[in-house]
This record gives sequence, structure tokens and C-alpha cells, in this order.
Amino acid sequence: MRYCSVTRRLVAVFVLAVFCVPTAAFAGPAPAPAPSGTVAVESDARNGGVIVGRVTNVDYQSGVVTVDSKSSGKVDVSTMPTTSVQSDDPGYHTLTDVSRGSKVQIFISRTAGKLVAQIIRLLKH
Repeated sequence: MRYCSVTRRLVAVFVLAVFCVPTAAFAGPAPAPAPSGTVAVESDARNGGVIVGRVTNVDYQSGVVTVDSKSSGKVDVSTMPTTSVQSDDPGYHTLTDVSRGSKVQIFISRTAGKLVAQIIRLLKH
């Protein structure tokens, strides 16, 4: 008699284990959290147009370029690691090629109330 009750309990535990454990395996991985440091969700980004002017300041640490434009005045434009820097000069260009006094054409997007550079084109003086 004693063995019957122990056997029933073992069978019950086995049945629960067989049916409950695989459901956790089929649940799939939890969604990854959004990366920190992003400006905003891409769907909120809007075309901001083009700014042409002279660079008055570059904060390389925070990635902000200040441009003095005839049409918009002084404007702070944030950069991202994906911001492309282009020039007529051959080779690969980075934000360090943008300096005070450079004439630039910046294609921007508006994201979360900020201007974000997508492409910075260095222009000849």
C-alpha cells in the first residue's frame, strides 16, 4: 500500500514535468531590450531637409556640429555613428575631418525635436 501512494506521486510529478517543461521551451526567447543611447524610434524620424553653411564649432566628444547657415542661423546638429562624411577628396572620411571653418552641406532628419545629420558633405571653399 505504501508503495502505491509513492508510485502515484512519482507518476503525477512525471506527468507534470513532461507537459510543463516543454511549454517553457516553446515560449521562445524574451524580446531584447531596446539599445540605450538611441536618439529615438526610427518611425519618429522625419526629413529635415538640407543645411548649408560654415562650421563654427565641433564637439567631437558629444558628436555635435554647430553650423552658421544663412537661411537658419546658428544650428546645432547631432551626429551618430552611422553619419556619413563625404568629400570630393579621395578616401574615407570621418567626423574628425569636419573642423571649424569648414563649408558643409548637411542632410538632416528631425528626431525627437533634434536635428540629426545623416550625411555631412564637405564643400570646397
